[in-house]
Amino acid sequence: MKIGDKILIGVLLVISLISGYFTYYKAFNKTGTNVVIEVNGFKYQELPLNVDKTVTIHNGKHINVVEIKNGKVRMKESDCPDQICVKTGWIEKEGQQIVCLPNRVVVRVAGGKKGEVDDVVY
Repeated sequence: MKIGDKILIGVLLVISLISGYFTYYKAFNKTGTNVVIEVNGFKYQELPLNVDKTVTIHNGKHINVVEIKNGKVRMKESDCPDQICVKTGWIEKEGQQIVCLPNRVVVRVAGGKKGEVDDVVY
């Protein structure tokens, strides 16, 4: 292998790493605009992420408290036994979610306009 081949391979490797980084950054670091709360598989509420609010969810005998603050959302309280949803902490990126399986509550960060196309493939 000649020196020119090694330089070409190095340049192509650097270009692919840089493009991969920006693709990842663009795809997975979008800050969401809305919070969607689902209970028993149905939409319970959809709220803007930029308005501070606390929502108490009564699902039969179960209670969950969702807190939206400073552009982030978390499950503040839950009466489930394992508290995994509370331990998840704050989320803000589009596509992230908090799931309380025993109480059947899902808190999801969504973004963008409805009907907006992410990409077009030709």
